[in-house]
Amino acid sequence: MIDRFSNLPEGVIHHILSDFVVKDLARFCCVSKRWRELCLLSPSVNFCGFNSDEMVDMACELRLKLMNTLDRFLLSRGDNEMKSFRLFWDGHSDEELDEPCFCVNENFRINTWIQNAVRCKVEKVHLAVTYFDFEGEPIAFPSCVFRSSSLRSLVVEMPHTVFKTPSFTFSSNLKRLDLRDVIIQDEGFFKWISCSCKSLKDISLTDCEIYNITIESSSLEKFEFFNYMIFETCHINISGGKLEEVNVNCYHSPSSAVLKIVAPNVKHLLLEGNVKNDLNLGELKCLEEAAILMEPIVDEFDKVYEVLSSLCSVKVLVLNEATIKAACKEERVQVQLDEVWYLQMKIGSFTDDLVPAVVCLLRGTPELCTLYIRYKPTSLDPNYNTSGFDMKYWKMQNLGFISQVDDVTIELSAGFNGIELARYILEHAESLEKMVIRYLAEQSNDIGKLKECKMNSNPVVTFEEYERST
Repeated sequence: MIDRFSNLPEGVIHHILSDFVVKDLARFCCVSKRWRELCLLSPSVNFCGFNSDEMVDMACELRLKLMNTLDRFLLSRGDNEMKSFRLFWDGHSDEELDEPCFCVNENFRINTWIQNAVRCKVEKVHLAVTYFDFEGEPIAFPSCVFRSSSLRSLVVEMPHTVFKTPSFTFSSNLKRLDLRDVIIQDEGFFKWISCSCKSLKDISLTDCEIYNITIESSSLEKFEFFNYMIFETCHINISGGKLEEVNVNCYHSPSSAVLKIVAPNVKHLLLEGNVKNDLNLGELKCLEEAAILMEPIVDEFDKVYEVLSSLCSVKVLVLNEATIKAACKEERVQVQLDEVWYLQMKIGSFTDDLVPAVVCLLRGTPELCTLYIRYKPTSLDPNYNTSGFDMKYWKMQNLGFISQVDDVTIELSAGFNGIELARYILEHAESLEKMVIRYLAEQSNDIGKLKECKMNSNPVVTFEEYERST
């Protein structure tokens, strides 16, 4: 039998083997001596592909055998160059045992694998490791990782693991840092990022236990902060001349974020969830896309107007109901968004108290071309007070966008407020080319008037029935 695989170019072989998990490599090694050599030379090492449930319930003897096998594999490959190292590992649950099993300290073995990868000049590391001994002291993440000059990308998801501030004497060449569900010892870690990571472009922090983040970076291009579980307010101060994307999401979080941004070149901005009143976005003259989906209390959050006013250059804008109400709680105060051509509003029922806020917002978007009103119901979504504004009201508003809007999608909710707005657009939008009207099953008899509208243009109008989601 001809061995065609061995005759492939080395780069092609390495690319194929890069997708093999350790079980596949083990079988591959058994084919021939040559194939074993190819495996050991592969620059990608993937200790993953284990079934999570099997790992948790695996007997201690089998876990020890597996770890010994992985040790021998790394020993056999020696110091051959390693481009990528992935480890997905579930710790052993010993809750039902009278005494701790002998593999509770397997984190020592895991640390040696990580150290081996660093010694082999690894460039990309992805670690997803779960320990079950949450009552003891947090496990320190190996400091050798931050002394690696070859490392370019680090992704770590390791609950009950603490990241201590690395030494400032070493410069890191990291370009991407993604930390999830870890403990960051103190804000000194971010000072190290500011001082020693001069190539860092992308930072993502998800449910990390830290409450003060200050980063000043001349290389950073993207910052993400996702907080779903932490219970204390986090203060975030980010500045960078190259920063183009900022995402801060505290959705459904019991805590909140205090955010200050000094990044004049930001192009993409997401603020979602519980964001504190003392918010400072600075000047955002290059902003192109923004989603402001905060959950303020209208009577207390007095900076929403200021936040939206700072988005003077934004072209694509997404807002939720709470933000719209807070920004437009006083009709005489209008947010002017002259550059917006795409506007999406995520709202619940189109209630009577929401309509004036929507009108106030639409008045400030005279160049609007695409409008999407998306129905996002909640458990407290009212079905009353949703029919107080008719066609006469909408005509009286003299909305500037109506003369040039060409693409509209409206998802109708309970009542007639949404239907009347849809009718107003159909009959008065001179440039309308396409309109999609999505309605609930119980509204089938009410949309007849929309189908009989005398339209001011010749748009393609589509009616779609949809189900109420929760």
